[in-house]
Amino acid sequence: MEFRLLYEGELLPSAGSNKRASEKHAIRKIFHPQLRRLWTVQANLRELATRRSGEDPRPINEHLQPITEQEQFDFGIRATGMKWSRAGYQFVPLVTADMALRCSLDVLLLRPEEDRFIFNAGDIDGQVKTLFDSLRMPKDLNETGGVGPEGDETPFFCLLEDDRLITEVNVTTDKLLLLPTQRDVKANDALVVIHVKLNHKNARTFDNWFG
Repeated sequence: MEFRLLYEGELLPSAGSNKRASEKHAIRKIFHPQLRRLWTVQANLRELATRRSGEDPRPINEHLQPITEQEQFDFGIRATGMKWSRAGYQFVPLVTADMALRCSLDVLLLRPEEDRFIFNAGDIDGQVKTLFDSLRMPKDLNETGGVGPEGDETPFFCLLEDDRLITEVNVTTDKLLLLPTQRDVKANDALVVIHVKLNHKNARTFDNWFG
């Protein structure tokens, strides 16, 4: 399975003691609705969520109509969120260690390249670190900048259980002229396209869901 995640805005580098927790979580919140829609429209992910729903979790007195496909999907997503509950959130990670998926990322990073911006902007490695940390679940509330889930963030969709599950990375950088919604450019502006490729370590035992 392949898909792309998009980000545009400020991309500040993280390194050493500067963890950028709040900035990383702000980017994580941008990826959340994209991944939520992926689970909704991707047939094999819908099937995966439905399989996770298990037995009908509704109380017996609510069994007036057969459970629908959408209800099974919703129950499965809820069960996944409960499994990965932490820091007041219910997370739905796509790539987890128990799924044994290989996750490769091709990243196109556009950023200003004039000398005056390069001098003030962070290094590319630090920006990529910020980006990759925003793709994974936070370990605790400190990694969200102390912010709990808001309106549509229960459950909260992430790409990765842990960024160590990334098996291959390719980063291409190029010049950013201007963000589409802006009229001026800042040193740490970035337009990012992340091409995600998922494969199972043994596709024959995975019903080719992610082929």
